[in-house]
Amino acid sequence: MSKKIYRNNIENTKEKEKSNEELLKKIERLQQRINDLEKLSDKPQNIQDETEQYPEPLEDPVTTCTLKRTVVNEQILQEIDNPQKTTKRLLEIKRNYEKIGAIIPNAFIIADEKGKIIFWNKAAEKIFGYSSEETLNNDLLSILIPSKYHQSFKKGFNRFKNSGEGSIIGKTSEFIAKRKNGVNFPIEISLSAIEIDKKWHSVAIIQDISERKRMEESLIQTHQKLEEMLNNAVNTLVKIIELRDSYTSGHQKRVSELAVAIARKMELSKKEVKLIKIAALVHDIGKAGIPSEILNKPSKLTELEFNLIKAHPQAGYNILKEVSFPWPVGEIILQHHERIDGSGYPRRLKDNKILVEARIIAVADVVEAMSSHRPYRPALGIKKALEEIFQKRDILYDPKVVDTCLKLFREKKFKF
Repeated sequence: MSKKIYRNNIENTKEKEKSNEELLKKIERLQQRINDLEKLSDKPQNIQDETEQYPEPLEDPVTTCTLKRTVVNEQILQEIDNPQKTTKRLLEIKRNYEKIGAIIPNAFIIADEKGKIIFWNKAAEKIFGYSSEETLNNDLLSILIPSKYHQSFKKGFNRFKNSGEGSIIGKTSEFIAKRKNGVNFPIEISLSAIEIDKKWHSVAIIQDISERKRMEESLIQTHQKLEEMLNNAVNTLVKIIELRDSYTSGHQKRVSELAVAIARKMELSKKEVKLIKIAALVHDIGKAGIPSEILNKPSKLTELEFNLIKAHPQAGYNILKEVSFPWPVGEIILQHHERIDGSGYPRRLKDNKILVEARIIAVADVVEAMSSHRPYRPALGIKKALEEIFQKRDILYDPKVVDTCLKLFREKKFKF
């Protein structure tokens, strides 16, 4: 009987050793997983180029992929959290686990299927102000989430705990969190799902982006000031032209209105539309160097006088080329009398060698000039002007620009 008991004890011991070996292997796999999390947190995050308000939690997240779902054994996590029940080897692995969490520069937080915090690293303590003792086994909702976002958080978490899925799982998103002192601040969070014994746990890597947001706001304010200075400079140029020649100023304003309408109808970018508006407002600035007697001459111009007029694009370019515009305003002014068949001036450019902004202003310039009064002739009217660009479509003028202009007058009833 004693031999049988001894034999059974040997078998039990072997079974325990075998179980411990398997457990150690599983724990090592978990440790490798944590290493992967550490590497992920070191990757540079994409900064959103938007100046909008932070989104409501769990809605319309940025789609930067992070971690895939991983299945681990709940026993492993329990063994780590209860070192007194493990061997010396398990204690060493737990210490390594905590060391990894300590060196990750961002907050590293794990919550169970009930939303209870089960891991909270040193970086999380620094960012949020809570010690790990204060947070462990407390609700993630009450610790981190501002009250105004509680409802949307609960809705998203209910979906997550049942399926491991959510609108921000596997993505990097920006939200508002709160510190221990109650202050709200912006964070960037990479969230992953881990299934432990058929229950979904969340793993979050969180970065405090308060400083980044302050820098972004500072850049926005600087940009706004520069735009204001630019607009003031353009308005000053327009006033200078108006003082010398009120006809030219009114012409430029109307050309700008039509050119902007064409650009928007063509679905050009906001940047391109703004460029067209500015360039059109000063496209005839080169005429400032032409004697007013020629500009306002009531009779037909001589060849010499006409050549002086034809020099105004180059003169305008020369005036503005030294101005530090963030866009090629001077080049557009230089090209606004070019024609797609190469018959324009001053460089006889053809087709796509002419900037699209210049092609748009060219059409708007002709339509406004023909429909308005000139010192040497009465206004020809809009109908005549539209006939001109239609007949010379794809010869002198860009066909897409012409078609868009015609639609504005015929369908949208554009008026100067």
